[in-house]
Amino acid sequence: MRTASAHTVLFDLDGVLVRGDAFALFLRRVAFAGARLPLAVALLVLLAPVAAIPAWRLRVARLMSWVGLSGRSADRLRTELGRFGADLGTEPGRIIAPGLRMVQAHLAAGDRVVVVTACEHTLARAVLDTIGLSAVELVASQIDGPKLLVHNHGATKLAQLAAQGVRPPWRMVYSDSLSDLPILDAAEQAVLVNADLRRVARARRLLGDRLTTVTWSGDRLETAADEGI
Repeated sequence: MRTASAHTVLFDLDGVLVRGDAFALFLRRVAFAGARLPLAVALLVLLAPVAAIPAWRLRVARLMSWVGLSGRSADRLRTELGRFGADLGTEPGRIIAPGLRMVQAHLAAGDRVVVVTACEHTLARAVLDTIGLSAVELVASQIDGPKLLVHNHGATKLAQLAAQGVRPPWRMVYSDSLSDLPILDAAEQAVLVNADLRRVARARRLLGDRLTTVTWSGDRLETAADEGI
């Protein structure tokens, strides 16, 4: 394993390189397609009040995932995830062009680029390979059939990165989520993507002047100093 250096740059996947939640799209379009759709709708209705409670949101998501994936062998699931990821990488408007260009710019500058995401590994790898980022390292969630082995979310990202030899401090982190504050806080420069004022204010209380925000819309990239926020 390579040793992390001051030139390590981390990118989230969902909301930074891919519009939407890639694994949630897989559940909706593949896992709950056909005969399982009525079950998904019923579960969403029943669990909606619980999912509205932040402390329970992840547990509800894990339950929905398990229900959607149950009955599939590990091999079949890997095949479906890989195929879906490849399709997602070519879906019009799905890839965030400024994010992709930023990854390419860091690679061209000689930075070590790692995508660290809560998305499932096979799906995320297929997306990255399809959009020309096969050389980029990936640290992602791990499943075995319907069983969740590692949910690469929040502070777990720090442990999973360390297990792959990627240790702080790192040069930059790009994310759209406050759940990534543990890795954002370990960066020399933290970049929050497409964040609203509330998220920016909360992140700035922790990160101070290390925080930069960008608005990535279509093919355009805009940077804000956020003075006074």
